[in-house]
Amino acid sequence: MEMDLVIGVRHNGAIPIIDLSGEVDAYTSARFREAMIELIEGGSASLIISLLKVDYIDSSGLGALVGGLKRSTENGGRIVLLCNNPQIRKVFEITGLEKVFPIYEDEADALSILS
Repeated sequence: MEMDLVIGVRHNGAIPIIDLSGEVDAYTSARFREAMIELIEGGSASLIISLLKVDYIDSSGLGALVGGLKRSTENGGRIVLLCNNPQIRKVFEITGLEKVFPIYEDEADALSILS
Protein backbone atom coordinates (compact mmCIF):
# COMPACT_ATOMS: atom_id res chain seq x y z
CA MET A 1 0.00 0.00 0.00
CA GLU A 2 1.41 3.38 -1.01
CA MET A 3 1.21 6.03 1.68
CA ASP A 4 0.63 9.53 0.38
CA LEU A 5 1.89 12.77 1.83
CA VAL A 6 -0.55 15.35 3.14
CA ILE A 7 0.88 18.89 3.15
CA GLY A 8 -0.81 21.54 5.24
CA VAL A 9 0.31 25.14 5.74
CA ARG A 10 -0.65 27.31 8.67
CA HIS A 11 0.85 30.42 10.25
CA ASN A 12 1.87 31.10 13.82
CA GLY A 13 2.27 34.83 13.72
CA ALA A 14 4.48 35.66 10.75
CA ILE A 15 6.09 32.21 10.62
CA PRO A 16 4.63 29.63 8.22
CA ILE A 17 4.47 26.07 9.51
CA ILE A 18 4.33 23.25 6.98
CA ASP A 19 2.59 20.26 8.56
CA LEU A 20 3.53 17.00 6.86
CA SER A 21 1.66 13.76 7.38
CA GLY A 22 2.56 10.43 5.77
CA GLU A 23 5.68 9.56 3.82
CA VAL A 24 8.27 11.92 2.35
CA ASP A 25 9.83 9.86 -0.42
CA ALA A 26 10.66 9.82 -4.12
CA TYR A 27 6.96 10.00 -5.00
CA THR A 28 6.04 12.91 -2.72
CA SER A 29 9.18 14.99 -2.17
CA ALA A 30 8.70 17.16 -5.29
CA ARG A 31 5.34 18.44 -3.98
CA PHE A 32 6.95 19.11 -0.60
CA ARG A 33 9.84 21.01 -2.22
CA GLU A 34 7.36 23.10 -4.26
CA ALA A 35 5.39 23.99 -1.10
CA MET A 36 8.56 25.21 0.64
CA ILE A 37 9.80 27.22 -2.34
CA GLU A 38 6.38 28.81 -2.88
CA LEU A 39 6.38 30.11 0.71
CA ILE A 40 10.02 31.25 0.58
CA GLU A 41 9.59 33.02 -2.77
CA GLY A 42 6.38 34.56 -1.41
CA GLY A 43 8.38 36.41 1.23
CA SER A 44 8.53 33.94 4.13
CA ALA A 45 12.23 33.13 4.23
CA SER A 46 12.01 31.24 7.56
CA LEU A 47 9.89 28.12 7.92
CA ILE A 48 9.02 25.51 10.49
CA ILE A 49 8.60 22.04 9.02
CA SER A 50 6.56 19.73 11.22
CA LEU A 51 7.55 16.09 10.84
CA LEU A 52 5.40 15.10 13.85
CA LYS A 53 3.07 13.00 11.68
CA VAL A 54 5.68 11.73 9.20
CA ASP A 55 6.04 7.94 9.21
CA TYR A 56 8.95 7.70 6.79
CA ILE A 57 11.50 9.92 5.07
CA ASP A 58 14.05 8.79 2.49
CA SER A 59 17.00 10.43 0.74
CA SER A 60 14.78 12.29 -1.73
CA GLY A 61 12.84 13.76 1.20
CA LEU A 62 16.10 14.82 2.82
CA GLY A 63 17.20 16.26 -0.51
CA ALA A 64 14.01 18.34 -0.68
CA LEU A 65 14.70 19.67 2.82
CA VAL A 66 18.29 20.58 1.93
CA GLY A 67 17.09 22.28 -1.27
CA GLY A 68 14.53 24.25 0.74
CA LEU A 69 17.20 25.20 3.27
CA LYS A 70 19.49 26.46 0.49
CA ARG A 71 16.68 28.64 -0.90
CA SER A 72 15.74 29.82 2.59
CA THR A 73 19.29 30.88 3.52
CA GLU A 74 19.71 32.64 0.14
CA ASN A 75 16.73 34.76 1.21
CA GLY A 76 18.09 35.40 4.72
CA GLY A 77 15.95 32.79 6.48
CA ARG A 78 16.21 29.50 8.34
CA ILE A 79 14.39 26.20 8.44
CA VAL A 80 13.60 24.60 11.78
CA LEU A 81 12.19 21.10 12.16
CA LEU A 82 9.65 19.68 14.58
CA CYS A 83 10.17 15.97 15.16
CA ASN A 84 9.42 13.60 18.04
CA ASN A 85 9.75 10.29 16.17
CA PRO A 86 12.95 8.45 17.18
CA GLN A 87 13.19 6.63 13.81
CA ILE A 88 12.95 9.89 11.84
CA ARG A 89 15.44 11.62 14.14
CA LYS A 90 17.83 8.70 13.65
CA VAL A 91 17.82 9.35 9.88
CA PHE A 92 18.96 12.93 10.57
CA GLU A 93 21.64 11.69 12.99
CA ILE A 94 22.97 9.04 10.60
CA THR A 95 23.21 11.55 7.73
CA GLY A 96 24.67 14.30 9.93
CA LEU A 97 21.75 16.60 9.09
CA GLU A 98 20.91 17.10 12.77
CA LYS A 99 23.90 19.46 12.71
CA VAL A 100 22.37 21.38 9.80
CA PHE A 101 18.74 21.59 10.91
CA PRO A 102 17.70 22.67 14.41
CA ILE A 103 15.27 19.96 15.56
CA TYR A 104 12.72 20.56 18.30
CA GLU A 105 9.88 18.53 19.78
CA ASP A 106 7.91 21.60 20.87
CA GLU A 107 6.51 24.20 18.47
CA ALA A 108 6.97 27.04 20.97
CA ASP A 109 10.70 26.24 21.22
CA ALA A 110 11.01 26.20 17.43
CA LEU A 111 9.19 29.52 17.14
CA SER A 112 11.38 31.13 19.78
CA ILE A 113 14.57 30.74 17.73
CA LEU A 114 12.93 32.28 14.66
CA SER A 115 11.42 35.26 16.47
